[in-house]
Amino acid sequence: MNTVKGTGGMAPDPESVIQKRKNKLFTRVISAVVMLPIAVYVILNGGLPFFLLVTLLTILVLSEWNGIVEKKPLSILFVVEGFCAILLLLALNWGSPFLIYSFICSIVSIVTVAYLVKAKILWTVIGFLYALLPSAAFLMINENYGGLVILWMMILIWSMDTGAYFVGKNIGGPKMSPKISPNKTWSGLIGGTITAMIFGSLFGYYIKDADAALFNNATILLILSGLLALLSQVGDLAESAVKRTFNVKDSGAIIPGHGGVMDRIDGVLFVAPTVLAISYVIYAR
Repeated sequence: MNTVKGTGGMAPDPESVIQKRKNKLFTRVISAVVMLPIAVYVILNGGLPFFLLVTLLTILVLSEWNGIVEKKPLSILFVVEGFCAILLLLALNWGSPFLIYSFICSIVSIVTVAYLVKAKILWTVIGFLYALLPSAAFLMINENYGGLVILWMMILIWSMDTGAYFVGKNIGGPKMSPKISPNKTWSGLIGGTITAMIFGSLFGYYIKDADAALFNNATILLILSGLLALLSQVGDLAESAVKRTFNVKDSGAIIPGHGGVMDRIDGVLFVAPTVLAISYVIYAR
């Protein structure tokens, strides 16, 4: 986790800045090349590896959230949150009839511990839901609609981020939200959305699975790809707002060139539950 610090003194050497950007981009690409095949394999195969990956990401997000809000990524509060999250994800995965009661007990336990350790109770609950709800949506989508839907969703988010990054860097222009995320531009938003619409539609076009009803209508798929791509940026901005509130630049440093886990999966915050709802409507017909 990196805090935002003011700078002073001499201006940085332009060549040094360019070289640092190139090095960071190279590191980002290498990290993506390593992680992407693993992620795709786990998503498409589902089962225990998928559950373990989702659970691990949930725990890491909880740790990073506590690092941002409480400046303590590892604490008794984190342990309680992690324990409750694991139990709830297991209950969801096993189809427990007591899931709602488990959820209520988890919230009560977390609020109690937050009060005892003098943590920020509201932010603690928000952080727990921030980590848990997208993960629960992932498991439900995988169980009911398959890995193809999840992969399509992730392709939208990845292509949105990539398109926005390169278009924003090369075209620039007016800032989209300078107070929350000063590096984001309107050109990047438009470029990223178009990129996501192209790749999301191409993925649906090449999927020939008769059970993949989500991909049957090209027009609806194109529109959904664009809307979900935009929604992913809402999640991105929401995470940026949290970091800005607590004067933090990156949620962590676990992923070379990318920052923390939250910095990479912030787009799923609103997209995953929305895709779950859309899939329910489409497949229920």
